[in-house]
Amino acid sequence: MTQIIEFPIPNNRRDHDYDGDIDEILASVPAKNREKLRFELIKTIDSYDSYFTQWSLSFPEGCDETLKKQIYDLAHQEHSRKIRMLKDIMLLKARVLVAEFHRSK
Repeated sequence: MTQIIEFPIPNNRRDHDYDGDIDEILASVPAKNREKLRFELIKTIDSYDSYFTQWSLSFPEGCDETLKKQIYDLAHQEHSRKIRMLKDIMLLKARVLVAEFHRSK
C-alpha cells in the first residue's frame, strides 16, 4: 500500500536537527552503502541548483527605507521557508533511498 506523506513536513521548528534525523533514517543501512546514499542526497540537493539558496530583490523606484525594509523582511521570510522546504525534501529523499535499498536486498 502507498503511504501518503504530508509535505511540507508540519514540524517547522527552527532548531530542528535535520542532520540527526537523516542519520537516524540512514542508520539501518550498512556503513558502506550509507555513504552511497549520502552521495545520492547530495546529488538531489545539487539538482535544485540555486532555486533554494539564491534570491534577488528589486525595489520600486522612489520607495522609502520603510518599504525597502518590509520588502527585505518578506524576502528573508520566503528564503527561510525555502530552506526549510529543502531540508524537508532531504528527509523525504533519505526515506525513499533507504526504502529502495531495503527493497532491493
